[in-house]
Amino acid sequence: MLHQSAIWIAFAAYLLFLLVVAGYEHIKEKNRSARGFLTAGGSIPWPLLVMTYLASLMSTWVFFAGPGGYYRGGLGYWVSELSYIVLFPVVAHFTMNKVWLLNHARGYTTPADFYDDRFKSPLLRVILSLIFLVSSFPYIASVLVSIGQAAGVATGGAMDYRAVICIVGIVIILYVMIGGMKSVATTDTIQGLLFISLLWVIAAACLLIGFGGSLSRAVSSIWENTNAWFSYPGPDGWVPYGSRLGYPLSCAIGWTIMLPHVFVRSGYSGKDLRTQRKLMVLTPVLQAFVWTGTMVIGLVGIALLPGLAQGDTELIIPYMINNVIQNINPQLAVFLMLAFFIGASAVGISTADSFLLVSSSIVYEDIIHHTLGIELSEKKKMLVIRITIAVIGGISVLLALRPPQLIYTLIMFAIAIVMPLFPILVFAIYWKRATKQAAIVSAVLGTALVLATYFVWDIGGTWYGAIGMLGSTVSMVAVSLLTKPDETASREFYQALEQTADEFYETENIASGDRHCESASAAD
Repeated sequence: MLHQSAIWIAFAAYLLFLLVVAGYEHIKEKNRSARGFLTAGGSIPWPLLVMTYLASLMSTWVFFAGPGGYYRGGLGYWVSELSYIVLFPVVAHFTMNKVWLLNHARGYTTPADFYDDRFKSPLLRVILSLIFLVSSFPYIASVLVSIGQAAGVATGGAMDYRAVICIVGIVIILYVMIGGMKSVATTDTIQGLLFISLLWVIAAACLLIGFGGSLSRAVSSIWENTNAWFSYPGPDGWVPYGSRLGYPLSCAIGWTIMLPHVFVRSGYSGKDLRTQRKLMVLTPVLQAFVWTGTMVIGLVGIALLPGLAQGDTELIIPYMINNVIQNINPQLAVFLMLAFFIGASAVGISTADSFLLVSSSIVYEDIIHHTLGIELSEKKKMLVIRITIAVIGGISVLLALRPPQLIYTLIMFAIAIVMPLFPILVFAIYWKRATKQAAIVSAVLGTALVLATYFVWDIGGTWYGAIGMLGSTVSMVAVSLLTKPDETASREFYQALEQTADEFYETENIASGDRHCESASAAD
């Protein structure tokens, strides 16, 4: 176990670094607009966008329940995880690249801005803002809970859980209030590289200590002692046939597209179309790299220590460090436990800061400004946004101090509840016949079906938001055919989409032609 002074020193240095980055961005762009503060105004280059997207997408699941999930779920669970990744480039190409084109012309801030621009419905904006907010709070609180638990596990319970929650919460609130989206993107990039590196260091060290670095020996051990790990649906039945559809859909759509913090990143923040395409191509590769590292830890865990109880597998990384590596190499055990804590903190903070920023934008832009109609100067607007960040962060800290028992279940529920909004997005882009009445009914019915899936039928753990998304799709078509579209209201939306697409694709064709001519001249 680590001494708590070592954790506090490392943690203090890490949190100080976050504040320094935020202060630097604040000084560099002191006079930026509220939109620039909240979304970076479409100016983030592809290396930062890819990493802030990935880091904000991942959560402490990577270091906590993730390896335990592969321990209990088996090889089929890993295949299920990878199956949704191939959907991302397709979905992003046909939806979020279009959203980016519209944002370039229309200047959106919140996810609801896109929907309101198409359907011109204040009621729809309110409904969507509430749904997106509901999806945000469980994530922020769960991250704080996990970091507090990680500190306790790493020090054998010596660190005070409440103190860790309060300090981490305050620092996250401060650095988001000071720096905004650009500082978050910068720190997310560094935190993303950090947690990926530490994840694979832990995986490699466990494999080296347990099996001399031989993956084939680890696999052979599982085959001899727990060959159900290679079966379908796995030793604990984690991937039943129903979830082969529900789980990949929830990840490919709810998790990687529709959660508000990734919606803003994939649709609003990129610098240009080249950036969008880099995001579309590199994100699946990096996701596969992360989940494979997590799977390797679970694989080594069940190879070394088969038959563990579920509670032990939830913390398989520190369990292996304390019960295997500590007995063989105590110095390496100390380093790996510190890596576990810092890695879990890095991936957690990069998720919490992103949700905190987008939640504050939803409260101000969607509720205070558009719904209540309150107009403020740019200076007062920034003040209100920062106060909102503090309030939302404070509520999340209070929730984390006394977390409900279902907080991790609420994370998957948060992913599911935004899934019915995806068909509305698709029809908004590709079907001019879609109406605002249909969008409202679709959002309400889809959300109601997700609630029923979890709290009435008790099949949320299999289907997640798939049933809600199906209901949303059907109602979107049916109600649109029964109501009259307002072509005047959506005219500017489609004109902006067509004009921006023509502008960017023509620019790309010209640039491609210039490069071809230069190559031909060089050859001559």
